[in-house]
Amino acid sequence: MRIRSFDAFDDLRRAVSAASPSPAPPDPFHSLEWFELLAQHGMDAPRLHLLLADDSHILPLQWQGGGLASLSNFYTGLFGPIACLEGNDAATDWESMCRHLRASHPRPACVDLKPLDAQSSFYSEMQRALAAAGYWVDSYFCFGNWTYPTEGQTFADYFSQRPSALRNTVRRARHKLDGAGPWDITIHTTPGSALDAAVNDYESIYEKSWKSAESYPGFIRALCQLAAANGWLRLGVLSRDGKGVASQLWLFCNGRAYIFKLAYDPDAARYSPGSVLTAAMMEHAMDVDKASEIDYLSGDDAYKRDWMNQRRERRGLIAFDPTTPRGLLAGLRHFGGRALKQLTGNHA
Repeated sequence: MRIRSFDAFDDLRRAVSAASPSPAPPDPFHSLEWFELLAQHGMDAPRLHLLLADDSHILPLQWQGGGLASLSNFYTGLFGPIACLEGNDAATDWESMCRHLRASHPRPACVDLKPLDAQSSFYSEMQRALAAAGYWVDSYFCFGNWTYPTEGQTFADYFSQRPSALRNTVRRARHKLDGAGPWDITIHTTPGSALDAAVNDYESIYEKSWKSAESYPGFIRALCQLAAANGWLRLGVLSRDGKGVASQLWLFCNGRAYIFKLAYDPDAARYSPGSVLTAAMMEHAMDVDKASEIDYLSGDDAYKRDWMNQRRERRGLIAFDPTTPRGLLAGLRHFGGRALKQLTGNHA
């Protein structure tokens, strides 16, 4: 099997352009466009190491120090490979990639992949492939992931099952908004001037919100443009008197809705605009998009339990090459620290 590596997406695209048409990605985070966007607008010029296995799978990595890591960061809800062809034996690709890394120059001392779906075949197959190639391998917790499998429910059925405190909050908030003047909710899905204005609203609301400043200010606008072009975009804005006071960025792909970013203006907190907008976005996802699952992506924030009903974990895989000085030292520190925690009863 031939494994090739690239340090630029343009070169990678040329290499796979002659292959059969790529299958549709299972979600936005497993598309080549997502990784290109992240590298260009959501990071500080990463040193790319893009692995291609026989034109069948791409594993987007980046150099960090003397090791390799997944091309991912705090924007990433889920990391995984890109499938270029249908029906290929992925496990064989991962085994070949791991052997390739052990024999490459420079040779990475460590390989760190995150966040991963611990129930996926990629997770288990890559874990075995790394170990078979001679790495010392371990896994670790990344974050909780709250979801709601809709099972064909309408929004009315879903909302009737939410906690009474949440239902009352939304109802009272709508009543307050009705009494305070004109208000509306718009959900943007396509490119154009209306979307540009909605992104302006999002940025203005986000700047006023309780959240820390956006690390890469151009990323969200670029993501909205990409998502609109691919049919993934669901950008909701709640406005009062023509001024946006809450905004949420959702992505919709292959029957699943992903809640990516949300913010509201603290000056409008008495109207609970975030809760009202979430209810509207849920209604659109269930009754219009007919989503099979709604995914809050990362974090165990308490409020997510009111809207969701299932929790799973996203995990990482860390692998150390014990035949390199840096890998051996890092591996001894990692496993030694873990053993010490177990001996002392500290499992945090």
